[in-house]
Amino acid sequence: ALQDLWVNTLLPPRRKLVGLDGRPLLEQYEDSSSTSSSAVAADNNTTTTSNKKRTLSPRVLLLWRYEEHLKARYSAYVDLYLSRSLTETTLELTKITTLKTASNLLRQVPEGEASLLSMVVNKIGDPSRKVASAAGHQLRLVLEDHPAMMHVVAREVQQLAHRPNLSSRAL
Repeated sequence: ALQDLWVNTLLPPRRKLVGLDGRPLLEQYEDSSSTSSSAVAADNNTTTTSNKKRTLSPRVLLLWRYEEHLKARYSAYVDLYLSRSLTETTLELTKITTLKTASNLLRQVPEGEASLLSMVVNKIGDPSRKVASAAGHQLRLVLEDHPAMMHVVAREVQQLAHRPNLSSRAL
């Protein structure tokens, strides 16, 4: 239910969320020295001034603040709920269901892809064969939908394989 809410309602499907630190809160000053004063007057329909500051509307600022808040909530959902469900639970069914949720989010929304990919790849080394197999299957589904992620997934799996405390069974 939460996955559907994030994917179908709250998150944009083709871009990552942007916080306020990544937004231009004040637009650049218009420099009238580089343009003629008649062009500036024609563009603005006002009298010419040397510098004119344009500010953003309160509605745009409110939407940007909402997006920043949404980004923080989604990050908390991924880090606290999904990550804890995969690491702290011993039930195989819960881990497999969480893996499917993480994989679906990774396939459908670009937000938080690094942490979601890390979660799915880490479960390849799970002691349970069912969970490790499900993680491999979910990675295959991700690569079928997004073949351009092949290098990113390969790098993440390579980092998993070179861990010093990894059991030989996980490979």
